[in-house]
Amino acid sequence: MNEQIIENSNDPGQPEKWYGSIQRELIEMLAIAAFTAILVLIPALFTGIDREFFYLRNLPLIAFNGLILYSFWLNKESRLIKIMLYGAVLVATGLYINLLPTGTGDSILIACLHIPLMLWCFFGLTFVRFDYRNWQGRMDFIRISGELAIMTGLILLAGGVLTAITLALFEVIGMKIMGFYRDFIAIPGGVAAPVIAYYLIRTYPGITSKIAPVIARIFTPVVLVTLTVYLVSLPFSKTSILESRELLIIFNLMLLGVLALIIFSISGINREKSGRNMQIGLFLLAVLAIVINSIALIAIISRLSDGLTPNRAVVLITNLLVFINLILIAGKLYRSGFKGAAMDNIEKTVAGYLTVYAVWTVIAIFVVPAVFGFR
Repeated sequence: MNEQIIENSNDPGQPEKWYGSIQRELIEMLAIAAFTAILVLIPALFTGIDREFFYLRNLPLIAFNGLILYSFWLNKESRLIKIMLYGAVLVATGLYINLLPTGTGDSILIACLHIPLMLWCFFGLTFVRFDYRNWQGRMDFIRISGELAIMTGLILLAGGVLTAITLALFEVIGMKIMGFYRDFIAIPGGVAAPVIAYYLIRTYPGITSKIAPVIARIFTPVVLVTLTVYLVSLPFSKTSILESRELLIIFNLMLLGVLALIIFSISGINREKSGRNMQIGLFLLAVLAIVINSIALIAIISRLSDGLTPNRAVVLITNLLVFINLILIAGKLYRSGFKGAAMDNIEKTVAGYLTVYAVWTVIAIFVVPAVFGFR
């Protein structure tokens, strides 16, 4: 659909058809975005609902539901079996996450944190039209996900500026609208933002397709240098990762960020015809990430002597999966950057490993809480 819109926009003989396509898709997007925003208003409309409980367990469901519905609509998906499959997944996940015991158990929090990842995987399934063996479609989905994150961030940033200005204007005239604005504008607008962002990057691909590769090229060497300096400085620090839980958390967040940057950059290498230097830079970054992961694994394993908790089990398995993924990626990048092997091989490796993460996400949501007695 997107390609057709772009093609028509360059055809002076079909301006009305192009405008009609844009207008029709805009109306469709706004309808789904409005439906998504309405769902998130439930705590504001029904005062008996615990706001914190509802948002923690349902906000990801509502936000990704909008994206998935929009993806269904764009693909003109009408096969009942696929629609029923999605409906069953959504209802089962919603019931499960809301019926989990109330409280602050680590295993329950882990389930809540993995819900967005599972729904992102399902979003990818709809993106490739349920053709899960289409590795090129998976790479396109990774690229789109990066562009979607950038565009959504820009929309939220603009919304944040508008919110600050609006609240300040009303504050000057003595009217406090913070509560109303938060419940009926800020939160609904925030969950609808991904749908709007998806519409923008599909209809006007030039908006983010030029930004994303630049970000990858800039951040790859910057992150490489920064992490190298950080790792060299680490032995001279008074804080030990074997003892500091906060440092371990930062290490893991840093690791996930580096992995995301590597995968996102790989998804755009062929598309942007990036040179050999980019491949070598990503290889060095992958090697650095392996070193970071090794340090994190040593720190996690050292904590197992104090007992196995839900957090330790999940972090250990996640780090092991990322460790294996990084080794596979680094090997392919080495062969591509130094031996001249085709980039298709590394893309297949990246695309294929998404299945591993999807399976682990489902286990973290539905199995881990039960294994640890929902504590």
